[in-house]
Order: sequence, then structure tokens, then C-alpha cells
Amino acid sequence: MNSFHVTSFIGCDINGRVLFANPVASAGLRSIDDSSPINKTLHELAPSEWADERVELIKLSIERQRTLYLLEILVGTRLCSTLLPIKLSEEHDKGDIPANEHGEHWICIMTVEAASPLMVDWLREKFPSEDIVEAQVIDLGKLSVLSPRELEVAALMGQGLRQKQIAEHLHRSVSTVDRHRERIGEKLGITDRVQLVAMAREAALQVEDARKTQVSFAEHRLLRHQQKNNQ
Repeated sequence: MNSFHVTSFIGCDINGRVLFANPVASAGLRSIDDSSPINKTLHELAPSEWADERVELIKLSIERQRTLYLLEILVGTRLCSTLLPIKLSEEHDKGDIPANEHGEHWICIMTVEAASPLMVDWLREKFPSEDIVEAQVIDLGKLSVLSPRELEVAALMGQGLRQKQIAEHLHRSVSTVDRHRERIGEKLGITDRVQLVAMAREAALQVEDARKTQVSFAEHRLLRHQQKNNQ
């Protein structure tokens, strides 16, 4: 999944079946036997909750006939996925690409790239709010060991707040926030506050992320391997 930290290009039909993928995307969405993701569905390649959300967003972009910008976290890194719907004309060879309810054949091209806080701010300034979507299913990577409250503290640390400010924001005492910070360090194996802040900033972690559905691509792949070996 680290491959997603460089620009990936993926093409899917309306049901989330992968039609094409560049080498970067293929490495990120590789199947359990390391074969190509082509002609496999996102549900075969990724955690079901994540795949469900992405398929719904593919359908939404096609329904609106508009580009969507999806802000998400994969393996602890903040990313921006651009979903571009393309309608196939009569001249295109549609093969087995399914039609929508209107009898039209669409595909969705997705690009996935790292999103810095500056890029996120730029997107929010440049595009209408309805075109920017916050993913509700995320993979926090190493940060997934943290409790919801610890994630909130880490997010505010990453935003540059000091302990007193965090305590005021969360309506907790400074000593409680300090205990959370110590516990965060213990879980992540980090004693340096600067390293912890850097990790939170790489994910562009937000307080709201603590309430989102978490999945793990690493655990999904391990489970699929175990299921295959037990067959």
C-alpha cells in the first residue's frame, strides 16, 4: 500500500471492477497471489467497508457527471483521490462494461496521490464544497492502535496545539491530556514529541478522524492469505 503514496491511476466500471491500472496502482491493489488487479473487483482487493464506500462514490461521480475529490487516509498518510467519470461514446468498444439505469456506459478514472495540508486548503478554495468528499472509511496504519481520545489528542498535537490548548479544546484537564500523550508515545514506541507530531501531520490527522470507520489493508491481505491456505 505504500505504493499509493506516489500517483496511482486506476480505471473502474460502475460496479468497481478494475479495468486498468498503472504499475503503482497495481502494486497498491495487488491480490493475495500478487497477480494483476485487472478484472478483479475492489471488494476482492480491499476491505469490504472501504470497497463499499469507493463503489458508492464511483456511482455518485457518474450520476452527477462531475469530478469528485476524495480526501482519505491510507496506511497513515493523507491522500487525495480524484474521481473522473467518463461516458463512452457509440464509437467506443464497450466490451463487457455494464450500462447504468439509463443504458449509458461509463467508466471512472481515479488518481491517488499524497495530499499535504496546503493541497487540501487549495482544493477547498478552488472547488465547490459538494465536489470535495471526506472519506468515512480510513486506514490509519500505525496510528490505528490509538483509542478515539488518543487520536483526538494526536490530531491536535499535529495541528500545533500545546497541552493547555488541547485540554481546553477537549474540555479535559492538562494532566489528563499529558497522560494521553504519554500513552500515545508508549503505543507507538515514540518518546520524541517531534516524531509524534510529524506522524500526525503526515496523516493530516483531524479530530473527526477518531469517529470514522477504521480498516486495515495489511490485516485484510493477511486474512485473505489465511482463507486461501485453509481451502
